[in-house]
Amino acid sequence: MSTYVTKIFDRLDRVCFARYGNSSNGIVEWVIEQNPGIELYGIVLPLGITINLPDAPKKLDAPPVLKQVFLWN
Repeated sequence: MSTYVTKIFDRLDRVCFARYGNSSNGIVEWVIEQNPGIELYGIVLPLGITINLPDAPKKLDAPPVLKQVFLWN
């Protein structure tokens, strides 16, 4: 597990991308679960917040796949 102290204009999705190599497949939501209350800061995080970044889980739940809809056949 590592920690990250935010710099000015940091966003959680960018921090996750830098640490885990992606910001999709629920990784940002998983980091929010590991850091309760961080969602209260909004999109742009304030300076000096410590974020716990544990090792990535083996598998995260994949987001639901939406069925493609055709308006004309």
